[in-house]
Order: sequence, then structure tokens, then C-alpha cells
Amino acid sequence: MAESKQDIIRSFAMQRSGRKEIKQPVGHIPLSFSPEDKGRMTDEFMVQLAKEYMQEMEIRNTQFIIVRHDNTDNPHLHIVYNRIDNELKLISVNHDYKRNIKVCKKLKDNYNLTYGEGKEKVKREKLDNPDRVKYKICDAIKAMLPYCTTINELQSLLKQLGIETVFKLKRTTNEIEGISFGYNNIAFKGSEVDRKYSYGNLKKEFEKNLEIQQKQKEQEQKQIQEQPENKPKTDRIPSIGGIRLTPEQMTVLKEGGYIYLENMQRRDGSKLSAYVFFDDQMKQHFVTKQNPDTFVKYGKYEMRLMDKMRIEAGFVTKAKVKWWGGGQYAYPHLWKTNQSDADYQESWGDPRLLKAEKKEEKPDLSKNLKINKGKKR
Repeated sequence: MAESKQDIIRSFAMQRSGRKEIKQPVGHIPLSFSPEDKGRMTDEFMVQLAKEYMQEMEIRNTQFIIVRHDNTDNPHLHIVYNRIDNELKLISVNHDYKRNIKVCKKLKDNYNLTYGEGKEKVKREKLDNPDRVKYKICDAIKAMLPYCTTINELQSLLKQLGIETVFKLKRTTNEIEGISFGYNNIAFKGSEVDRKYSYGNLKKEFEKNLEIQQKQKEQEQKQIQEQPENKPKTDRIPSIGGIRLTPEQMTVLKEGGYIYLENMQRRDGSKLSAYVFFDDQMKQHFVTKQNPDTFVKYGKYEMRLMDKMRIEAGFVTKAKVKWWGGGQYAYPHLWKTNQSDADYQESWGDPRLLKAEKKEEKPDLSKNLKINKGKKR
């Protein structure tokens, strides 16, 4: 009964009427493939993949349609099937998420299909639950983890985003041996979100972050100690546009904030009233008539105007960016390798500290060299 759309609908409705107590008789599964495999994706091959997928997922002996969709760069199809099979038995969807992962991996391996290159390229807006929740949790952990040195700190930050952290404890010692994350009654083990987010791997990240923070504090203390003590305090407070800043204004600027100065003197003699702020190392000041806290679209993020101006000037900037529709914020480090670059680089840790660490880890080979002064051979 598939001669027309109406026939298909009537046939489906008739079979579904045999189990009126089932509230959700329709099963819907999209299968998406990598753009790299687009040349191989003929209609026949995609139908073959869809049918093998259904067999592995135990979607059998029932009505179904397979629809190819061409509205994205990824070749993909939709399987719509009747959960009431031809013998009026219900096709279960329990644990189909975990089974789906195994089946997709099996098909990719069997036909040498392309695996995705990381979670960054996944289009979140096109996901349905539970995938949408999984990626929300993954993105939140990625954003917050660089600022945490303990599991309690991470738990507290995730709680602000509505994400619950649940621990699995050892029966004998009550020590934490596993971790899960949940949102809107959907939960995943840490390793299911990403292998990097198992409890064991998270502990390693906390230890790294603690070392980075300690080194940062040591560097700050060293800089304070190296400042000349006999230098007049008035010389340490700069003036901008002929206006000497107050200690209170300097405190705001050093903390990454901004101030508003009226009647600053320009080089041409005219006056200017505007907002003023610095980069995080107080090397250069910036002036703008627009509120620096105004959010503007720049690259893939929507960030504050002051952060955009810092990045464009070539400074490493811990930017405040809108996260998940603007209700929350994240703080990645953004910078340009060259000031003229069109795109900026991104890191969830301070790249300057990471670079310093690598430099310290590099062995000094010159100490191991032996210079022999003697007879020529």
C-alpha cells in the first residue's frame, strides 16, 4: 500500500490502531555522513546502509520509509518507522542510544566511512536529545575546567548552568571512583561525554591547573619584588590625555575594568570624553566612545567590544563571550598570531603560561656537552 502518500498514511494508521495504548508509535532516526564521503553516497548505497542499520538496531518486520535529505553539506537520510510491527508487537527503544553508538561504529568500520574530527565541528542547533544535552554538558565542562583545581569547584560552576554532578563511591572507603553529569533528567557518565572527562582524567587536569596557578602567583610576586622601591608613587600612576588617574581608577583598570574620562586632551588640541581600558598587562590603553561592555559579533563568538579591540591590537585576551544563547558566559583566551591575521586563535588556558612551561621543560643540552682540548686525531 505505497502507491501514494495517502496510502502510506492510511496503512500506517491502520496498523497503529491495533495498539491504541501506545502513545508514541512513530520512530524517527536521522543518519548523517561526513562531507568527505559525499562522492560515495549514491541512493542505492544509502538505502543499503539504512537497511543494515535497521537490522542491527532490531527494527524489523514493520512499515518504514527512507527519505534522503540534501539541505546540508552532510549527506543524510531519515528513517521513519512504525513501532507497532506487522504482528502488532512493540519495537522497544530502550537503550537504543548506546546501541546506536555501537552500530554506527560497526558500519563505519565495515565500509571505511569517515569518522568525525572532534566535537567542535558538530552543529549543536541540529541535535535532538539526548545528543543535544550531551554536547551542552561537554561544552560547559570544556569552558569551566581550565579555572578549576578541585572537583568541588567544577561542580559549583556547572551547577550555575543547571548541570548536576553525581559521584560514584567505593563501597568500602567511600572514595570517589566515578562521575556522571546530568541536565534536564538526562545523564551521562563522564567518559561518555568525552574520554577526557572521566574522573581519573579530570583529576589530572585539576593538578595541571593548580601548578599553572601557583606559577602565575610566583611570577606576579616576582614582578612586585623587582619594582624599584625608591621610585615616587606619583610616577607609577599614569596620566591619559593630560588627566592624572586616581588610585581608585587604577585599581579598576588593573582588574580588567574600564573608566570614563571627560575632556581628555587630543594631540590637535581638541577635547575628548570617552571610555578607557587597558590590556591585562597594562601595556597599552584603549579609548572608545561606545560602552566597552557592549557585545559585538566577532568570529564565532559574541564578545565584549573591549575584548575585540584587545584581540585586534595583538594582545592575548581572556574574553567574556556569550554562551548557550546568551544566558551564560564563558572565558576563553583569544589572540592573533600576527596582528594582520583575519582569524584569531583560541585556548581555554593562558597560552603565555603554557609556552613558558614548555620552555622550562626543554632540557639544556649544553650542560651535557664535553669539550676536549687535546691532540688532533
